[in-house]
Amino acid sequence: MARLVEALNRFFGRVEILALGLENERSAAEAALAKGMPLEAREHARTILSVLPDSAVGLALWADAAEEAWLDEEVVTALADLTKRVPWRADVWLRLGRAGQRVGWGGARDALERAASAPEERDAARLALLDLCDLDLATGDPARAQRWLDRIPAPLSTVPDRDAALRRAACALARGDIDGARAAAEILGEPAAIEGRAALVLAQLALAEASAAAGPSAGAPPPAVVARALDLGLRALVLDVPGAAELCAALVAASRDVLVVDRVRRVVRAAGALDEPTWAAAFAFAEGRRDDARRALARGLSAGDRAAAAALLRMAVETRDLGALDALAARAAGEDTRGATAPPLSPDLVRLRDAAAMASEGQGSKALDALDAVTGEGAGWAEDIRRSILRGWIPPAQGGAAPRPAAWGDVLRELARTAKLLDRLDLLAGTESLAVERERPLRAAVVGEFNAGKSTFLNALLGEDVAPTGVLPTTATLHWVAWAPDPFARIVVRGGQDRVVPHAALKETLRALAAAGDKVARVFIYAPIERLKRVEILDTPGFNAPDPDHIAEARRAFDEAHVALWLLDAPQAMKESERRVLSEISALGVPVQILANKADRLKPDALETVLAHVRDSLAASAIASLAPPIAFSARLSLKGRLGDEAALAASGWAEVEALFAEQIVDASEALRERALRRKAGRIAAELAQAASARAAEDREAVRRARAEADRLRASAAYLRRERRTIAAAIDKALEPARRELAADLRPIAALPEERKRADAGVRAYVQERLVARLSWPLSAEIARAAAHAGGDAGGRAARGADAEPPPRAAAHVRAVLMGMVAVHDAPDELAARPIEGVVEAAIDAFAMALSAEAEAPVPPPASAAIEQRALALRAAFEAPAAPADA
Repeated sequence: MARLVEALNRFFGRVEILALGLENERSAAEAALAKGMPLEAREHARTILSVLPDSAVGLALWADAAEEAWLDEEVVTALADLTKRVPWRADVWLRLGRAGQRVGWGGARDALERAASAPEERDAARLALLDLCDLDLATGDPARAQRWLDRIPAPLSTVPDRDAALRRAACALARGDIDGARAAAEILGEPAAIEGRAALVLAQLALAEASAAAGPSAGAPPPAVVARALDLGLRALVLDVPGAAELCAALVAASRDVLVVDRVRRVVRAAGALDEPTWAAAFAFAEGRRDDARRALARGLSAGDRAAAAALLRMAVETRDLGALDALAARAAGEDTRGATAPPLSPDLVRLRDAAAMASEGQGSKALDALDAVTGEGAGWAEDIRRSILRGWIPPAQGGAAPRPAAWGDVLRELARTAKLLDRLDLLAGTESLAVERERPLRAAVVGEFNAGKSTFLNALLGEDVAPTGVLPTTATLHWVAWAPDPFARIVVRGGQDRVVPHAALKETLRALAAAGDKVARVFIYAPIERLKRVEILDTPGFNAPDPDHIAEARRAFDEAHVALWLLDAPQAMKESERRVLSEISALGVPVQILANKADRLKPDALETVLAHVRDSLAASAIASLAPPIAFSARLSLKGRLGDEAALAASGWAEVEALFAEQIVDASEALRERALRRKAGRIAAELAQAASARAAEDREAVRRARAEADRLRASAAYLRRERRTIAAAIDKALEPARRELAADLRPIAALPEERKRADAGVRAYVQERLVARLSWPLSAEIARAAAHAGGDAGGRAARGADAEPPPRAAAHVRAVLMGMVAVHDAPDELAARPIEGVVEAAIDAFAMALSAEAEAPVPPPASAAIEQRALALRAAFEAPAAPADA
């Protein structure tokens, strides 16, 4: 930056200095500066000021000499005095702000803001805006930092502004806007060897992109990304860029790659920083020595090293080290009195720590609620805790063993909560039905093709002739057989009243309903049979029935049943149609037991051949049977169960009975658990899909809102920068409206001057006419100008002649016009005078309204947290079984 004295010499001249005989001192001071002797120049400057204390040239010489001598306190004093002489000079305010930052002067920001507000000195204003952006980035306010950048004029040449692009990328990264950071980084390209800050931003972008692509629950970034980030980070580290050491230390702490760790160790050793707490802790973390890492950082904290606290915080997040987070919290609260206190944890990390404590105390639902609010630096850690809680609710099976019961109370509450939030009443009803199902006996569906003897088998299983057989060519509806203290049947008729009948009347009632054309939805058969207290039976229509409604009813049984008993017709077992449906059942996860009925129609050799064929077909189709298929005769079994000893002995029923007791009744808890998981998992998958769809819509809405805010800021910045040029053009464009205003005000011209000035009614009339004639065209012209900035003036202004101002901005313009009338002595003369100054004020007011609208907060959509929980719950249901030795 050029010396101040060179600019001020041209502006002020040297008349005073010559008159007081101080020209030799001035010349000697400038010569000393040219020779690189700032202390000598300082003495000559002080001599001038001792004679002429308010000399702008003397103050400029003192400031230049003190700055080159690194006497920043004197620089601030000299420049503060100089701003009183030349308050319009942006370069003086800029130098004062920068020097003030170096010494921690409280007025540094104000000085930079004064420099940034000088539109006539674009270079100094641009540098001040960049400095203000850096200040707000350093204090964690990227939104405000971005607003300073929006005020930087577009470059006059085609060469892009790399300094602004670098900071735009940093602002976007700080806001979590990966797309915005990527777009800004494209201007940077590959940084030169000495561009350390650009290298650091590109390293941060590479890590952010990898994290966004992998999702919050992912582990370390891919090795290629780590290598790229480390290359850039080390370059920034060597160039001593703020933040580079923290990034590299975090990469080392999370790395288990010996080559990566050794490479960084060599660089740090060359810098003589191996013993610094941050680096000592990073290498200890990388080598698995967490206690050593904590001790190193605690040592830094005890020595008052705030960087050690920041490093411990970042490493705690990167390595999911709750103990380190607890240590920091204790330091921040003053509970650990050894050494300096640490800065307080961010609200996100406080919530995360509280959630971890709740989870450890068994308060999983409360912990999940707390984790919903964690969206910043701890988002990945929060996702790990969230998934851990949900996996704890739904423990995976160990090897081939049955899974331990899920925490169904918590799981169903979570499903119901999500269904309500997504307005999915169908899934809410499904969840509530699961709560009822938990308390019901096991449900076994008897399935197969029609005429396979399903109803006869059911009657044999129950030892009574309960299920109707021979009513129609096939059982027409789903028959649900359950326990009750008294025997009866309830027939649910579609669109009609239910029928309650005794068992003996069931067949005849069904025939009568069929003859009358009534549709039976379902038949519930109740009987005081002890077995039904533990297992309820679903008798289904045949899968190859000619009526599609019957097939749909049979498939509906899969949703109802916990286990399926598939009856084959032994003489024609495992037809292709049966294989297809069995594969469908298997794919749904419903356990199946294969039984071959009508064994009495085959000779023993033929029966063995049939069973071998069934086993081979099942294996070829990857269909599992709970136990090896068994052949029997349902007809003989029913006879035997009703008292025919010879038929019972010949039926093969004893083996079926033993299998049913062992594989179904005794395993009822495990079968029910699997069925509940299957059904709840299906609900969880649908909820996750619905939550993702809603979250995608909300993200798009937020993206549009942010884009709209960016357009508003760009329009406001453009109006402020170009207001003089725009005002001149608008003043000419308003000529027709001003002629109409002049005609409106012509009657007032004949009034006496005293009346014009004193009559409130006259002034009110002038104000009303001026606002009526000028406010709308003036607002429209400003909106049209704003549209050329690349925005559209609030999303309402169309480009070109149809631009329409936003209501708030138009109201600001009206207020300016009303104020103009209020303060003008002769308001009737306004129509004849140039009003460029008023137009400029209106443009500023319009820009202020756009800025205010742009700053309206865009709250993060609640659907993001709903989606995270729904996806985590789905993942818990989909988790594979753990190995047997896990």
